[in-house]
Parts: sequence; structure tokens; C-alpha cells
Amino acid sequence: MTGGIVCGVNGSTSSRRALLEAVRRASASEDRVTVVTAYDAVGYFWGALASLPGGDLLPVPDPCGVRAAEQATLRAFVGEVLGDRPPVPIAIRALPGRPVDVLVRESAGAAQLVVGHGTRRGRLTSVAAGCARRARCPVAVVGADAPDPEPVVP
Repeated sequence: MTGGIVCGVNGSTSSRRALLEAVRRASASEDRVTVVTAYDAVGYFWGALASLPGGDLLPVPDPCGVRAAEQATLRAFVGEVLGDRPPVPIAIRALPGRPVDVLVRESAGAAQLVVGHGTRRGRLTSVAAGCARRARCPVAVVGADAPDPEPVVP
């Protein structure tokens, strides 16, 4: 990715606030937002189960079907948070892998990475901390208890 704002989400309250903040920042800079979610690569889970007695009888999920389901879930989340007509161009990407790895990779070349973090007694969660340490662009961390950003008027 080159330029633009990348926003990592997972469906939580803090990721909703992070998405709103990413859109606010993109509106101010006339930029776009790429919304990214990471999901567990199903193969790891099914591979472990298949090693158990009778595991060879388990159906193996279709990776394309899993990805399509994750994309649909992400699209619904973005629509719920931003509505039908977001004020900036929005792209969505649901990718398999660990959240920090996926977000760091996707934010390479981005103007900024925006992530949320839940409450953990004042400390950053592992994803927010990992992104702050490893990302090659500025990282904004939005807490679950942060006030909603000012509305963006298109």
C-alpha cells in the first residue's frame, strides 16, 4: 500500500472508534481508508484437530469460503459504523494471519495506521503495542473509552 490510512478492526467498541477516527483523519487530509481485519487461518485449527483420533473424518473448510465470509462480516461492520455513504473512499481487506503481522504488512507505505485497544488497566493491548513497535508509519491508538470523534461532514 502506498499512502492512505490503514485501520485495523476486530468488531470491538475500540475498533469502531478507531474506524471513525481513521475516517476523520482521512477526511481532513483528503485521503482514503483501507479497513483491515485479520482472521485465524483455519488450517492451523483443523490441522490440530485432524491429528486427533477420528480427525481424518472432519470436513476441511474451504479457504475461499472462509475468506468470503470474513470479507462479508467486515463489509457489514464497516456499513454499520459508517453507513451507506462514507465521506472518504473505503477499501476492505480480510486477511488470514496474526493481527500484528497482518497490520504491519498492510500498513507498509501507508501515511498512518489507526488501531483501537480495549481496557487493560491503562496498558496497551498486545495488538496495539505490537503495531506501535513494528509499524513503519505513524500509529494512532484509540481507546475504547475515548470520546467519539467530531462528525465528518462530506
